[in-house]
Amino acid sequence: MLEKAKTFVAESFGSKVNNEAMIHFERTVYWLLQLKPEADEAMQIAAYAHDIERAFREGSNDDFFKDKEFNDPEKLKEHEEKGAMIISEFLEKNNYEHSNTARVYNMVRHHEEGGDLESDLIQGADSLSFLENNVSKFIARIPIMGKEKIEKKITWMYERISLNKAKELAKPFYDEAVKKLANN
Repeated sequence: MLEKAKTFVAESFGSKVNNEAMIHFERTVYWLLQLKPEADEAMQIAAYAHDIERAFREGSNDDFFKDKEFNDPEKLKEHEEKGAMIISEFLEKNNYEHSNTARVYNMVRHHEEGGDLESDLIQGADSLSFLENNVSKFIARIPIMGKEKIEKKITWMYERISLNKAKELAKPFYDEAVKKLANN
């Protein structure tokens, strides 16, 4: 089912996504496996599809967060809930085991704030991938979003990590992101 989910994500984003975004999804799975090598298929699906909501979002990411911070609780809840519904509906239509569909739903539904071990793992993997791959993209948005807002996003993506191992792995990426931000 993982390969079907990857195809669904890619087709859902279509032209809305560039290769950089797909790298983020792949690296989220990579980091999940670094944090938990025995992560099963359901966890890998949640890691890959955690941002599926963005494929169905009206307007751009800049529009979505135009008047809000990137960690706005209302926007995060909307992102998580819609994403969890989208991927779980896809899995149900493809006759994926109900208990695993429920787990994927829960992990995607809580990937921003964590709260249980599986969700914390997805959150940590997401933050690692973001700090490793997406910082430059966000720094390039300083003229649109403002430096302070981008700095808050980068700091929040690091500080929200609840798992010690993930935080240790993320620290060098975070330090590099802070340097890049200071130079802009």
